Amino acid sequence: MNAMTTITPQKDTKSARIAASIEEMILSKKYVAGEELPSQRELIETFGASSRSIREALKQLEAKGLVEVSQGKKAKVKSNNLDQFVESLSTTIIKNHSSNKKLILDLVQVRTTLCVSAAREYSRMPDRSPVARELKKIARSMNELLPDILARDSEAFEKFMTLEAQFHRALIRSNNNPVLNSIYDNLVPLLESNIRSFKYSYHELQKRSREYGYIGEALQNGQTDLVVALVLVTLSNTRAKVEEKFRG
Repeated sequence: MNAMTTITPQKDTKSARIAASIEEMILSKKYVAGEELPSQRELIETFGASSRSIREALKQLEAKGLVEVSQGKKAKVKSNNLDQFVESLSTTIIKNHSSNKKLILDLVQVRTTLCVSAAREYSRMPDRSPVARELKKIARSMNELLPDILARDSEAFEKFMTLEAQFHRALIRSNNNPVLNSIYDNLVPLLESNIRSFKYSYHELQKRSREYGYIGEALQNGQTDLVVALVLVTLSNTRAKVEEKFRG
């Protein structure tokens, strides 16, 4: 979607609030793909808005790939998710970066922000066991690969890095925010492909798997400050590896 390059954050205007309301109805599938929205006159009455506000709201939804707007016809729902919007946004972000180093460091920051937010929120939930169990299981699997990695088994190293990516995804998905999940899924594979090219010592990988196990334990115990601190430590190490690679 070429229009993505010109999209800017929307101000809290009447049209933006109307767009947000309609968007919520589309994402919750009150209106499904292929179905027409109410006419502009009906929307004017529903929201107590001017025709201009309704038109602007529909343009915002069209820019996100959620609706199709044709002259003289009712707007039609194009999609019940923001995948196209997020993919285009991700592509624009990547294209607009001036250097690989800045892009990778920014992606580390994206992962850090999302992981810290998810860990903080999930550690405060009453039932933390499902995600905590999954994270500890992944950490154990990483630890079980260490002997083979010590024996210089490249396949074991690849499996280790795949499990590390799964760990972060599982943590971030605990926030139950489909938009953030989609942003992460579109942006972070580039980071992960770079991480695989970094040079790690056996002891560094051993330390990483141990720290991931600690995160799972702290999450299950509801130790919010400890969880956040551990996540920051592991991702600060990743940032240091990026700096090290580009210095080289």
